[in-house]
Amino acid sequence: MYNIFLVKKEKELIGKKIILRKPKKENWREWAELRQKSKDFLQPWEPKWPNNFLTRESFNIFINSIEMLLKKKTSYNFFIFHKKTNNLMGGISLTNFKSEGYKSTTIGYWMGQEYAGKGYMRDTLTIISDYCFIDLELNRIEAACLPKNLSSKNVLLNVGFKVEGYAEKYLNINGKLEDHLLLAKIKKGI
Repeated sequence: MYNIFLVKKEKELIGKKIILRKPKKENWREWAELRQKSKDFLQPWEPKWPNNFLTRESFNIFINSIEMLLKKKTSYNFFIFHKKTNNLMGGISLTNFKSEGYKSTTIGYWMGQEYAGKGYMRDTLTIISDYCFIDLELNRIEAACLPKNLSSKNVLLNVGFKVEGYAEKYLNINGKLEDHLLLAKIKKGI
């Protein structure tokens, strides 16, 4: 279970090692530096970055977009911060949010290279799962990962996701349509 704190009227989700906060325009420089340092590490698992991806202008468009989607309650985005140092380490998003009937969301995430493999994403996924099932009252969280991305697959399995299927040509990754494993975590007791 996580703790929720209201800081300046903004929700923070606090875990053992991390704090999740809504991305803000003031995070641009730290975000751009972390993404640039981790580019070779991240690019094999993500859609191809446009030429202006790391610019302040592009980041501001991203922030405006997520604020609009949050107001509509169709998407939730968080940056992952180190609990002790307050350094930005990565990000996590809840998209394809369906509150009626399906009561589900799709999760996506990334972690800067220097923070990968140290348990931060496991803590993040545990916290965000509780947030989805308790606060958002969802029944299902879906995720997808490349079959060869064993780190991502393993962290999902370790926090209770189960492989449900395989989707051919599911998502454009680094300029090429790639197959993905489809995973889901179901709320206990339903």
